[in-house]
Parts: sequence; structure tokens; C-alpha cells
Amino acid sequence: MIPLITKDSKWILTEEGTSEKTIKQNETLFALSNGHFGTRGSLEEAERTREYSHSEATLVNAFYDSEPIQYGEWAYGYAEEHQTVIPVPNGKKLAIKLDNEMFDLDSGKTTNHKRQLDLKQGVLTRTFSWKNTKGHQLDVKIERFVSYNYPELLAQKITLTPHDTGCELQVAATLDDLEHMGMVSEEESNDPRIKAQKERQFQSERIEGSENQMLHIKTNNTHLHLIVGEKNNLSDSSVKSRFINGSENWSMETAKDRSVTLERFVAYGNIFDDGSKNESEAERISDLLDDVAKLGFDEIKEQHIQFMKAFWSISDIQIEGDDEIQVGLRFNLFHLHQAAGRDGLRNMSAKGLTGEGYEGHYFWDTEMYMLPFFLYTQPEIAENLLNYRYTILPQARERAREMAIDNGALFAWRTINGKEASAYYPAGTAQIHINGDIAHAVHTYIKVTGDQAFGMNEGLEILVETARFYAGWGHYDKKRNGAFVLNGVTGPDEYTAIVNNNYYTNLMAKHNFNYAIEMVEEALESNDVIGEMVLEKINFQKSELENWKKASEKMFLPYDEEQELTMQDDSFFHKEVWDIENTPKDNFPLLLHYHPLTIYRYQVNKQADTVLAEFLFSDEFSHSQKKRDYAYYEAVTTHDSSLSRSIFGMMASHLGDLDKAYGYFMDTALMDLTDLQSNTKDGVHAANMGGTWMSIVYGFGGMHLVKDTLHFSPRLPKNWTAVSFKVQFHGRVIQVSINHEGTDYNLLKGETLTIRHFDEEKYLK
Repeated sequence: MIPLITKDSKWILTEEGTSEKTIKQNETLFALSNGHFGTRGSLEEAERTREYSHSEATLVNAFYDSEPIQYGEWAYGYAEEHQTVIPVPNGKKLAIKLDNEMFDLDSGKTTNHKRQLDLKQGVLTRTFSWKNTKGHQLDVKIERFVSYNYPELLAQKITLTPHDTGCELQVAATLDDLEHMGMVSEEESNDPRIKAQKERQFQSERIEGSENQMLHIKTNNTHLHLIVGEKNNLSDSSVKSRFINGSENWSMETAKDRSVTLERFVAYGNIFDDGSKNESEAERISDLLDDVAKLGFDEIKEQHIQFMKAFWSISDIQIEGDDEIQVGLRFNLFHLHQAAGRDGLRNMSAKGLTGEGYEGHYFWDTEMYMLPFFLYTQPEIAENLLNYRYTILPQARERAREMAIDNGALFAWRTINGKEASAYYPAGTAQIHINGDIAHAVHTYIKVTGDQAFGMNEGLEILVETARFYAGWGHYDKKRNGAFVLNGVTGPDEYTAIVNNNYYTNLMAKHNFNYAIEMVEEALESNDVIGEMVLEKINFQKSELENWKKASEKMFLPYDEEQELTMQDDSFFHKEVWDIENTPKDNFPLLLHYHPLTIYRYQVNKQADTVLAEFLFSDEFSHSQKKRDYAYYEAVTTHDSSLSRSIFGMMASHLGDLDKAYGYFMDTALMDLTDLQSNTKDGVHAANMGGTWMSIVYGFGGMHLVKDTLHFSPRLPKNWTAVSFKVQFHGRVIQVSINHEGTDYNLLKGETLTIRHFDEEKYLK
């Protein structure tokens, strides 16, 4: 069920009532995070009323445990261990008693129950009135946010206002240290998108000697450590707390209309792998809690609001003419912003930090769907995300050796620690296009930001190592007139696996070679000291340049001359077309109802593949070619992947079919709010959210980068009156305002700049 969108605001999602189904569904939608940790939007008392909760999880980015992958039949090079982000102690747990009666939605009578997620401020608020069986009433307001200013901090404020005098009011705040946090149901255990771990365990111990509640937890197998601390302040200082079984408890007598406020601060520290750091990290977290408690909830909240204000000032997209889409779009940008790791050591998982789907793994989604948003709005975050890839280059090199490639690096398809964690290699390791995806992101980052320091150091090393891998994987095929081919791969479409010459993969590899050539030649010709040191460190040989140039020039890009269609791979057109129209609706997604080999025998796509290649490098294809290919591949695509619709929508924009583009955009923008993929409960679809931003800026705005110049070809759907967005480019901030009469470009910050509007050159100053 979609949360009610208030008519007086384009910034607030509102849920009213006590429907179990709605509250349970909205646990994901109301999740809060900041890239370091996140906590789902579960009720404070959810543990006692399980029907209202799917998962109460709080997740710290990259705090994971592992266990061996059990194969029925093993083969060399298979991924060895699961990597699974595990829920950490729940800092939301709260118990309220009135006259010794415990509050929950099934006890007494709850009225005016409302939860609101304020996207502008980044605050979740819950309000309700509760009358117990004795007729005594209590008004409750609970505010919650995850701070960006203090990345460790979950801040909560609970305000209790009694209607009666002389009742006993009891409150208990618990920092839950359970060693396992829920199980995957039998019904879900066969879904490959969910990891059914028998136990999600860690060891925990309470740290004594601190005025604050402190826990030290350690994963069983990865031996990662984390300090979690809590500090509570009750407004009535005359009421002293008692600690009972790990909970801090207060008991007081009520006075009519006299509110009592509990300010609650829970801090999730930095991950460390050296147990000797326990004491210093615990001291740091305890000091942090003392500092924020002195400032108080309202001051910390105001700082948070100002941070959000700065975020929206550059990142907001304004749509006139459709309030539902407006709030849906802001919801997507809000969650996208929450998901990104910001320390250069962690990335963005497919579900962000809103749920346990996909085990908290990082995929190609980051570079191809999510990074563009940050690249053009918060480039410092984009750099940090790419720096994560640099930190795992050693593991990528090791993986290349396991794949019998003597030089270069192969990035893991799904991972947290850099090692491959995909147990199904046909839709995992075989997707070697991830190298090209990362290289494309690196190259684009350098072009958009002009960050030569990164380009000549981390960027250069990544580009060389990824190009080396493709050079080792491919070969020159004499039967194709010496063309360079890449065999035994899987493209983005996971319904077509282990094929030769996937068009997308080959085109990405071709550009990967070109990117590496460009950066190496720049380093050598400019005598860049850092660049030359990097090349020396990785033992670069000038002969590699010629090899890459030849491979790029000779790259085989399959094409059917008779049909005048771009071929997804060598074999795709030789397969029977899957009858999508007559497949029962209940049999989608196909991956849950058909054996992989059944799917692989047919022409059927899970998501955009060749169309994605043509979208990324649109200038390399004629309009008529893109139109023919679009029509063909759209007819065989199920969109079983959340990554698909945004690409088809953007290509429809470029082809001038705005009605179709708008339809795809509607599905993209409202995917999680409408539970379009039927798995929002496991976490948001973060890559799709990135696709939503791209759909506006790349699609309807028609923005694309050609060499060093931004090009725009805006096309506004008839359903909207106007669209406005901002982008950063080489230190400039440009505002683009589109309506049906035309487009205005305003340079808000930075030096003069030349852009192109269709075929017209515009000078911004």
C-alpha cells in the first residue's frame, strides 16, 4: 500500500492508521541512513507485535560475517564464502507502560496513529494517543533521525503527555544485544535475491565502567569489531533511572497535561579489525554521546536540518504539474543520498542500508546507475565511491589470476571485502563487463570534475589494470578476419548467460582500452610525476599501448546485416523467442519459476542490454539504428530487473517517444512506493532510484557529455508544465529550467562555460 501523500506538501510521506500490512510495508520506505549505518522504519515496540514488522534491522555498512558456500559439486575458482551484512543491536526498542499495562497497537485503544517522513528535513515522526483498559490516556510523539553531522548517531526524542493525574508511567529504553536478529522465512528462502542464513550471529559483551550503556560486538568469522553506545536524558531530572536486564528504566507519577521527554542517543562506531582498539574506540563513542547529549536533541536536529537544506539546494529536482511524481522523485533522491558510503573504504549496496536483500553486497549498480547522481551533484562522494574500488584492486588482481589471466584485474561481481561472493558464476563472475563499467565511471568522473590528481593516481591504475584483463581474456579470431573477441561472458541481461561476444561487454571493453590509452599517453606526454610513478609501480610496458590500440580497433561488435539489427551476442538471434504475452503473470519474474537452462534457450531479456550500450554511447549509433534495435529488444524484455525500465525510458526520450518515456518514468519513480517489483520489503531499489535521476537529467533533459562539453537536448512530457534541475561541472553550478516554450540555462556558480543546446552553442556567464 502506498503511503498517503499529503496534498499540502510535496515533501512529506504520511501513513495514517494501524493497518498491519501498511506499517509492515513502510518499514523499508521509512528507513533512515547516512552511508555509515541505517535503521529500518520499524515501530519502537515491533518486537512484541511481529505482525507489524518484517525486519527491525539496523545495519552498519560493510559490517558483515561470512560462512563457507556449500556447493553440491565444486569446481576450481568458485567463490568460497558468503559475505552477509548482519543486523547490529537495535537502538529503537522502547517500552511504555501506563498503570502497569504495556503499550502496543493490539492493547487498549490507539487513535490518531500517524507516521510522517519529512524528506526535506530527513526526520521520521510518529504520533498517536493510547488509552489503556482502565481508561487512562497518553499522547505520544516520537521523532527519529540518522545524523549526517555525526555519522555514528541515531537521535530520538520521545514526548509523553498524560491525560490523567496520579497514574504510574514507566518507560524502558533497551539497547538490544541479541546475538541473532531474525530469520528468513521458508517462503523466501528460495529467492536468490535473499540469503537464508541459519544464523546471523555475533558475540557481544557489555562494557563496564562507563556512565553510558556500551556494547562491544564482534562477528564470529570475519572478526570485525564494533562499539555501540547509548545515552538517555529524561526531562524530569528528579526521576532516577534503574538498569534492569540491560534496559534503562524510569518510573514516575503522571500529572495531567505535564509532558515528559526522553532524549535518546545511540551511536554506532567505526568498524575495526584489531581487538586492541576496543578501549580507545569505546572511549571515543562515549565522549561523542556525552557531547551530543549536552547539545541536546533540538540542537542536533537543527544541525541535521541545515545539512539537508544544503543537500537539497543542489540536488532537488522540481516538477510542475504532477505532485505525486514530485514527492516520489524526492523520495528516490532522499534514499539515494542516504545509501552512499562516504569514507572511501565502503560503497553502496543494492538495497542501500534499508534492508538485508542481496546481503548488503556492492554490484555494478553503483557505477552505472547511482554514481551519476553524485557525480553531478556531490562529486566528492563520487570520488569516495571510486576510491573504494581502488582499495580492492589487490583482490581484483588475485581474482584475475584465479581466472588464468596473468596480468590485470577482474573486479568481483558482488562483494563487500573485494573477493567474489557470487555463488552462481553464470550470472556472477561471467559478467566481466563490470571492469568496463568501473572504467567508464572513472573516466567520466575525471572528465566531469577535472580531477587530475585522482586521474593520474587511482584512476590511471584502475584503467590500466582493467584494460590488461580484457587484453588477456580476449583473442584474435582468424575465422572473423582477425577480429578481437571476448568469449564465455554474460552481459547485463542475466537471462542470457555464457555467450560469445556480448555486444555490451565488447563495446565497454573497447572503450576501456581507449580510456586507458588516453590516460597513459597523457601521463607520458605531460611527464606527470605521479602518473609515471604509478606506471612504474605496476610495471607498465609501452608495448601494451599498441596491443590495446589494436584490440580496440579490431573489437568484434556483432551485427546482423540482413535484419539491420545490432546483435546482443553471437547466438541470440538463433534462439526461439519467449512468448511473453502468453506467460502467466504469476510466473514473473521468470527466474523464480523456470530453470536457468530453460530461460537461456530463448530470446528473452531480464533487462536492458544492447539498448543500454546504445544509450551510453548514443553518438556512435544512428537514430534509425537505435530505433530499430529499441523496438526489437523492447519486445523481448520482461523488465524483471529493477534496472531495466529507466534505460528503456531514457532511450524512448532520445528517440522522441515521450509518451512511452513518461510511462517508463512513472514506473521508475514510483517503483518502491507502489512495490512494483513485489520485494520492497527487503529494501529499496537503490539503482532504480539512480535511474530516476538519470531519467530526468539524461532522459528528459537530454544531457550527455561529448568530449569536454555538456550537450543538452531537452524534451518535456506533455503531462508536466516545467522541470528544473541543477548540475555541477568542473566547479560550476548550472541550473536547467525546461518548459514547453523553451529551456533556460543559468550559471549559478563558477567561471564562464560553453555548452550546447541541440546544435546551438550557448555561452554561460
